[in-house]
Amino acid sequence: MRTRIYHITKFQDNSSYIFFNGCNWDCDFCIMKRFKYDIHLEKEVQADNFKYIDVETLMDILLQNNIIEVFLGGGEPTIDPSLPLILERLKMKDIRVNLLTNGELLNSRIVSLVDRISFSIKSLDENTHFMITKRSNLRSIENLKKFFNEKFTFETVYTRELGCRNVIEIAEFLESFGKNLILRIDPLIPVGNLFTPPPEYDLNECINHINSRYSVKAYRIKGKGKNAVVLYP
Repeated sequence: MRTRIYHITKFQDNSSYIFFNGCNWDCDFCIMKRFKYDIHLEKEVQADNFKYIDVETLMDILLQNNIIEVFLGGGEPTIDPSLPLILERLKMKDIRVNLLTNGELLNSRIVSLVDRISFSIKSLDENTHFMITKRSNLRSIENLKKFFNEKFTFETVYTRELGCRNVIEIAEFLESFGKNLILRIDPLIPVGNLFTPPPEYDLNECINHINSRYSVKAYRIKGKGKNAVVLYP
């Protein structure tokens, strides 16, 4: 079965990031509008006419490279009709699955087949969310309330324009689901025209504020991340 997977990388800890093409949202600051591939892929190989692989090829690549954990992202993996089959095959091979998603298309089958869900919340305010994504957030929030369990962690993007107030609203909302939930806060990388990156001190102060006032565990990733090698294409 053909997938929407066009790019696969491997990290030193035998984990892999799997890139899915396409999304049901159109976020102003989506990093995929600038960087569709890992920076380790040679420029001449990068192209917009993606070569999708099938499920069998995916599994062959992962098993041949001793992958023990995968991160499914990109893009939005849940728009891929082959995702349930992919998850079933990964589970059969005891490969740990982390799903990065906006949550709009989540269902009980997907939730049951993954080990962790990184749920993206851009904003709780309907108008702000629509300005960012050109979509309503109602279905995503409904799905979160319906499917939330211990597998869920959360992430958002910090912008100069929305500031800490937007993140505080998210933290307060998450408090209603339980204690000590994880919230990753990424500083905006310039892509679109509506939002700009925050000052470094502003983001750090916001993280400290949230961690001192709420049980939510807020953090950010610094640095360039783990070195990767390309498995596909």
